[in-house]
Amino acid sequence: MVYTINARDLVISHGNDPRYWKWHTDVPSGFEVAELVEVCWFDIRASVPARDLPRGSSYSTYLVFKLSAKPRGLEKATASVRFSEEKAKGTDNEGYTVSIDKSQDSKDPGIHPQPRSDGWKELNLGDFVNNRGRSSTVEARIFETSDTIWKSGIIIRGIEIRPN
Repeated sequence: MVYTINARDLVISHGNDPRYWKWHTDVPSGFEVAELVEVCWFDIRASVPARDLPRGSSYSTYLVFKLSAKPRGLEKATASVRFSEEKAKGTDNEGYTVSIDKSQDSKDPGIHPQPRSDGWKELNLGDFVNNRGRSSTVEARIFETSDTIWKSGIIIRGIEIRPN
């Protein structure tokens, strides 16, 4: 079972401000998508109640997206997947570095986007095992907020959580 959080259900920093993001329907797929016009503060989050996923199962979390003809400032970002109660153990900046705008071959497919058969790309944001109680929440995030470089040219379809 694939658990999908569509773009409209994501928490996107400045996502409702048309100066930064525009919303439209992707014609080939029919999905409502969020297209980044330009922003310095790139931050996308998703959350899923742990009770919605079978307990004890292992999952991978993916950002599903396309790039426009001229993406900018998307060479690196930080990705993380954690349970809500783990926030107190570390800072918001914990995670690992990923590249959105580099489709290079890599021995670690989670670091660079991988093409999908449906024409979209996916980027592994992290893996987890659902070993938490019913009151926990799985939180996925991709962000780049440390520099003031303007970012543009990514089209977000959503985040998928898939069993391994």
